[in-house]
Amino acid sequence: MNRSNLCRYGLAVAIGLLSQTAFAAKYNLEPGDAVLTNCRDIYTKGEIKAKVDDGYTVHFPKHSGPIHCPPFRWHAEFVLPFQSVPEYRLQFLGGLKRDIVFKLGEPVTFRVETDKRVVKNRNSIDIDAQITDISGNGAIAVKLLSTDPEAAATFWQWIGGNYVDLRHKYLEPERAKRSR
Repeated sequence: MNRSNLCRYGLAVAIGLLSQTAFAAKYNLEPGDAVLTNCRDIYTKGEIKAKVDDGYTVHFPKHSGPIHCPPFRWHAEFVLPFQSVPEYRLQFLGGLKRDIVFKLGEPVTFRVETDKRVVKNRNSIDIDAQITDISGNGAIAVKLLSTDPEAAATFWQWIGGNYVDLRHKYLEPERAKRSR
């Protein structure tokens, strides 16, 4: 690796570390604040119980879940303040492409890869749901509309009472449908 490439790599690492530190310090959350915790772009709504060295201890209500990450101590970069909004505009290419709008009460379709232990005869399954809440960071909470037992089982295994980021791969078909 020559000297100029090494300098560029060092600069990129330094910028990444500075932006990560700035992101972690961006939110000054206090005990009692409502938050969303990010686990693979699936968010669980909870409440800050205490600050710890590198993040927060978060309490989740009984109906939360499923939580696929350890549910107690969260690093600051995985905790976002929660604010409910009536609609969210998903922007692409800095506004050069038309925004995709999601509104409270609208139906959405998730396409989820199935777990062979739950659904044996299909690789993916479409789940119909209705938006019940939208967070200011672009994640939606939904209620199940599908009546298919396999769709319901997959829904409760992966989404349940959580919020799903509108950029998540589960919503690719929905974004494609709305961008036409």
